[in-house]
Amino acid sequence: MSAVLRVRHAAGALQAAMELGHTTAEELAQALEDCQLLQSPETAAARASLRPVTVRPVTVPVHTIDPDVEEDSPAADLALRLRTSQPDVLGTVVRSATEVQVTVRPQSPDCLRWWLGRFEADPQTGTYLGGTYTVRGRRDGVTVYLVITGDAVTAWSGAVHRAS
Repeated sequence: MSAVLRVRHAAGALQAAMELGHTTAEELAQALEDCQLLQSPETAAARASLRPVTVRPVTVPVHTIDPDVEEDSPAADLALRLRTSQPDVLGTVVRSATEVQVTVRPQSPDCLRWWLGRFEADPQTGTYLGGTYTVRGRRDGVTVYLVITGDAVTAWSGAVHRAS
C-alpha cells in the first residue's frame, strides 16, 4: 500500500474518532493504532490464514482495504457506496476483491430488516452474541459479512425469540 494511501486511511480514522467525541490523545492514538494494525502486511497475511472468516464489530468508524486489493474492485466499490450513502454504516473492511465486512448500527428493528434484505441475508443463518448479530449475504457479486450492533439488535432479537 502506498504511503499516501496509508496517510489517507490514518487521517480518516482520526477524523472519525474525533467526530464520535474521542478527543483525548490516548483515544486518538488507539484509533490510529487500530487503523495501522488493520492495514499492515503482517495483519493481512495473518487474516488470510484465518478461514473461516472472523468478524468483530467496529466501535470507531474504520474503513480499511487490504493492501493487496485494488481500490476499484467490486468489494471496495460497494464499501465506498455504502459508507458515503448510508448513515447507519460504522465501518467497512475490504478483505478481498469480492469480500467485505460491513458494520452497521440500525436506528430501529425495521432498519435492521432493511439491511438483511439489502444483502439477501437469511436471518436464520446468522449468529447473535453479546448484542451483536452477524450474518453473511451477497450484493453485486460481493460476499458481505454484515455485523449489526446497537439497540435495534436487542429489540429485534427479543421479538424473534418471542415469535418462535
